[in-house]
Amino acid sequence: MKKKLLVLILASVFTLGLATAGHATVASKQVKAVYNNIKLIVNGKAVSTSAADEPFTLDGVTYVPLRLAGESLGCDVNWDGTTKTITLNSKSSVDTAIMKAQMTQKDQEIADLKKQVTDLQRDLADSESSSSSSSSSDSDDLSDLEDELEDDYDKIEDVAVDSISLDGDEDQVDVDVEVDLGKYDDEWADLSDSDIENWLDDVVSDIQDELSSSTDVDGKIIDNDEDDTLVTFSKDGKNDLKVTFKDDDYRDGGADVTDVEDSLEDDTYSVGSIKFDVKTVDYNESSDLIKAYLYADTSDAYTKWFDMSNSAIEDDVESICDDIAQAFEDDADVDPDTVRIYFYDDDDSDLDDFTYDVSRERLD
Repeated sequence: MKKKLLVLILASVFTLGLATAGHATVASKQVKAVYNNIKLIVNGKAVSTSAADEPFTLDGVTYVPLRLAGESLGCDVNWDGTTKTITLNSKSSVDTAIMKAQMTQKDQEIADLKKQVTDLQRDLADSESSSSSSSSSDSDDLSDLEDELEDDYDKIEDVAVDSISLDGDEDQVDVDVEVDLGKYDDEWADLSDSDIENWLDDVVSDIQDELSSSTDVDGKIIDNDEDDTLVTFSKDGKNDLKVTFKDDDYRDGGADVTDVEDSLEDDTYSVGSIKFDVKTVDYNESSDLIKAYLYADTSDAYTKWFDMSNSAIEDDVESICDDIAQAFEDDADVDPDTVRIYFYDDDDSDLDDFTYDVSRERLD
């Protein structure tokens, strides 16, 4: 009864205002409130109440203290006694603002990503178009070069060349040369290795002149009558042309000492970092002595030569002599005994000379 009386007294200060457009009437009276252990549940959770803020009913209407209800809903509740004003500010408004800012940022990130995708798709399309255009251009260039080569190199001595086909690009090119030994078998049999090598060297040089000096060239000469590969060849950029003959069934090579001498001239060898060009090679068939004269193609050869150790020089010289002797053994079917090799700088000054024993495979 005391509790109810207290509430009635408190309730007497309850403002029963009749609101109008511009003012409110203030009055007080005693009321009879009923407490019945009313529970307040917000968002599924029970709100703890004290005796001072317990909800009650009055004339069938349930009353809940505004502070209790507001704070339970996450609001800041403030009472201004001067103006008799209660102010509620939703805390969630701050969260909502933050969330909106985050959403705006995410929307911008998504827009940026979409733009990046669009840009990448455009770049890819441009790249594919450029690649296609470049590929088409390469194909046109090679087709034009094929026509030029077929005009300029339509014969290997007396053997007619049916076609010269190119496939690749500026970095690497495959070459197919077709001849018909059903018609030119006798003429092919009369060819020497050097005839074929010289022809191939000219063809490959023209290809690299047109494309690039660093273009790698690989190819073969084919008998289209029997579909046999007669010769394979390769040149890696600025390295020497390498030729392999596979036509033993059609030709014995026909190479003699003179052919080998010719094929070795203008070959390039290195001693250390110095490059030498073979100017002259002479094979004496009565004594089986080979003489080779090599000249440096750089102006600092003299200094570099005498900066090298004797052992380093001799190792490279032995390798060069062995290569020269092997060329005569394989292509001219002779058995050289000795290689005498002479080295000069770019001013024709003598650097040194050596004698190589072929059978012992070492310098004397």
